[in-house]
Amino acid sequence: MKKVESLYLHFPYCQHLCNYCDFYKHKLESIEQINDFESLLLAQSKVHKQYLSQNGFSLSQLETLYIGGGTPTLWKLKGPEFLKQFFINNDITFKENYEFTIEVDPDTWTEEEIESWLKLGVNRFSIGSQAFSDKFIDIMDRTHALADVEKTIKYFSDRKLNYSVDLMLGLPFSEQRDIRSELNNLLRFNPDHLSVYILKARSKYPLIESIPDDDIIREEYLLVSKILRENDFEHYEVSNFAKDKKYSQHNLKYWNYDSVAAMGPNATGLLVKGENSLRYHWKSKAIGHVDEKIEGESLIIEKLFLNLRNFKGLKLAQVLPEHANITEIEKKIFNLWKSKNYLSENSRSDHIILNSLGYLMSDSLMDDLFKFLDF
Repeated sequence: MKKVESLYLHFPYCQHLCNYCDFYKHKLESIEQINDFESLLLAQSKVHKQYLSQNGFSLSQLETLYIGGGTPTLWKLKGPEFLKQFFINNDITFKENYEFTIEVDPDTWTEEEIESWLKLGVNRFSIGSQAFSDKFIDIMDRTHALADVEKTIKYFSDRKLNYSVDLMLGLPFSEQRDIRSELNNLLRFNPDHLSVYILKARSKYPLIESIPDDDIIREEYLLVSKILRENDFEHYEVSNFAKDKKYSQHNLKYWNYDSVAAMGPNATGLLVKGENSLRYHWKSKAIGHVDEKIEGESLIIEKLFLNLRNFKGLKLAQVLPEHANITEIEKKIFNLWKSKNYLSENSRSDHIILNSLGYLMSDSLMDDLFKFLDF
């Protein structure tokens, strides 16, 4: 049996459905919804164990566990109580140096609840701020205010807890945004990790006409990267920055193309077999899931894309070990991207590592690879 050492749990409820968000979620209006969700997890867990076994896998001691959403802190005290028994029933235990993350919205927690999560074993918190100014928090249709964000970050910072803060770029009216001031105010709390995402607005987003053009987004993204790197953050993945190597170990599992199990409505897991992979996607309300086998060119494309997106970089010879002209292709790609200033100073032709500008251009860089590799 192959061991799966990471697990994602999806909590599907929010107190408000923000108008920009495309994640699977529902508005939480009654305790019955929580009860239904817990019943679904219990049923899924039995199917999940059988599914893993049928495909030659089993859930091992966990290196990482991540509870995302939705807004998992709306699970309140009921969450840790339920999960304590859920872990026992499913033989879920943790390795010595595990990482257990839960997402936190700034106006959905109490000290008692955080203590309960800590007692369960949570040792990392991801704070969904999205902006560090009241004006842009409001533009993002969030329910919290800047005061809630500052209170939350101060609480975790004062207690020296491990936490990350989410920010979003490319927001409507961003030409009016002072992102440098926001970052300077945030950095006063000395966070160790920031996730900085560019808003991907759907066509029906109500503020779609106010989304900035690509040049403004590029300038904003590169400025944020510059400021954070000047403050000792490592830009270690397209959207992620860490100090003192406080990387998101769970997310590194995805970027390294490792197996990650998943449960919860609409959650997606990945089982990596070597010559192929199996992605399974749970249905939103039913117990079943939909499978997708990934092999051949599709598998190669996924690995190329993920390797380009993080600081470990791309070694083409490892992804394409049987390609006849690999050395020649490596040199052509290296010279092309070096001429456009996309490469880290640590790059070599046989080990390509992108800089911040390269990360920003990673989608178009895939087009370059397709031309050289005849996809």
